[in-house]
Amino acid sequence: MPGLVSEGRRRGLSYRRIAELTSWNPAQRYGLLAKGTIGVGYDADFCLVDPSASWTVHAEDSESTQEYTPFEGFELGARVTDTWVRGQQVLTDGVITGEPVGRYLHRPLLR
Repeated sequence: MPGLVSEGRRRGLSYRRIAELTSWNPAQRYGLLAKGTIGVGYDADFCLVDPSASWTVHAEDSESTQEYTPFEGFELGARVTDTWVRGQQVLTDGVITGEPVGRYLHRPLLR
């Protein structure tokens, strides 16, 4: 998300268009009808992004168990500060909080 916001804004994308590209469009494409927007009846999955936080990507700083990133050394101009999954906050001020609450969603058959 930080890369999309940083590079998207540099290339003239609006925040609204970035949100469409990262939420609404994929949810519609994959038939996840309770995802993709903030509204009654939708899962409350969203993140807050600080579009002015500049930082450099380093794999060693990541919470991921993956030991590398293809973005090593990239400077980004945005950072995710807080994240909610189905209404439960799981990242607060850049720190993971609480237990994992994600779950696998089966993709419906699209005709």
